[in-house]
Amino acid sequence: MKDKVFPKLPDQDDFLMDLQNSNYSPLTIHNYARDLCIFAVFINFRGVEFKDVSKKDISMYKGYLKAGEHLKDLDRIRKEFVKNAGIQAISGAKAASDDLSHDTDMGAMNTPVKKEVFEVSFLESLYNRVYGSLGIFERPMNTNARKKSGLDVNSINRMLSSVRSYLKFRVKWDLEIPLPADAVDMMKAEKRVKKVASLQDLTALIESPLEFESDERVAIRNRCMLEMLFASGMRISELINLDLENINVEGKMYIIGKGKKERSVYLTQRSLDWLNKYLSVRLKYAFTNKDTEEQPGVLDKLMADVNTERETSGDELNLEIFDKGNRKYISLVESYRQSGFLEKFDSPALFIPFSGGRYGKVDMRISTNYFQEKIAEYRRKLGIQIPTSAHSLRHGFATYLAEQGASPVALQALLGHESLNTTTKYVHASEKFAEETVRKNHPLK
Repeated sequence: MKDKVFPKLPDQDDFLMDLQNSNYSPLTIHNYARDLCIFAVFINFRGVEFKDVSKKDISMYKGYLKAGEHLKDLDRIRKEFVKNAGIQAISGAKAASDDLSHDTDMGAMNTPVKKEVFEVSFLESLYNRVYGSLGIFERPMNTNARKKSGLDVNSINRMLSSVRSYLKFRVKWDLEIPLPADAVDMMKAEKRVKKVASLQDLTALIESPLEFESDERVAIRNRCMLEMLFASGMRISELINLDLENINVEGKMYIIGKGKKERSVYLTQRSLDWLNKYLSVRLKYAFTNKDTEEQPGVLDKLMADVNTERETSGDELNLEIFDKGNRKYISLVESYRQSGFLEKFDSPALFIPFSGGRYGKVDMRISTNYFQEKIAEYRRKLGIQIPTSAHSLRHGFATYLAEQGASPVALQALLGHESLNTTTKYVHASEKFAEETVRKNHPLK
């Protein structure tokens, strides 16, 4: 590394390279690097060597994070790093999301490269992102980072978990540790009942883009995305990362989820109708950044296929009628996949922007932040009281399937959970079941 302004833990680079070699996702590795750098900053300013870290230090670290003292220390060091290394300060959200939300291989190269060169390239890229996102240096006063004095319990526990994993790595590699991983105990978190909006409210949210969006293309796209989230129980990152080649008329898709685990998800007939409708718009933006002359006959062929129904009927395409059970545009995409025609598209993404900074770029794709903000906007306009996000649609998917008698094991597979205990957190707190149990079985009715 060019500069060593930021403190690091002993053998931290080896730990991060081990994660990379074990095929962890780029975002996961970034999060580990960030968390360990913050712990290293803490012991640095306390004047504690890593080999001397004690249980008392771990306890003090919790209070340090809870009080937000880490932000001040991070800014002190980060200013020096930005000045010495010459990198641009960037927001934490941007650092964590740029290229990391996709399942790319950071540092991978097309040509053979020496192991040492690869490691330096990988680590420099990683630390540049980490160092560019820590602290609150040069951020506007109205940002969330400045509104909060410290981290919440869940965030602190995540950072403690990173320290635990690092200690376990040292044991695995026969390196000395100052204390066992189990000595880094988690903070007690307040247990709250997970709330999910009523089915009526979720339905209104899903249908709201047609009411609130003035651009018909955006309305159809966002409606399709909401339909697919609730139909399948996908995470928002999984939905955003869908490519055109993933879809088919049966509505069964194989996706890569958390931890790079593949699973199958299933679309409902209703969501397939909206997917088909959205594709009638999406296919017109296959070559947004190319002249027709650059792709002789290709664009003409595409538009001829898209407009076939208009030409044969002589009328404007009535999608509500045409879509039902027909799936013509989905079938069209399938045929393009089989012929290799999809590879000619500017972007492989299923969901693309129709304007803004990302529009027209190679591999353009809707951003997670944009869609989360849109859902929050729809919720406010509808007056839905229960906090509702993209994850709420996933929660609702599990809750309402459970209320209809779905097996927890089936839900575990559909949601992509490694542990059944995680699945039960989504479904055990059904207020409908709880209320019915009291009203039906209470001895003093």
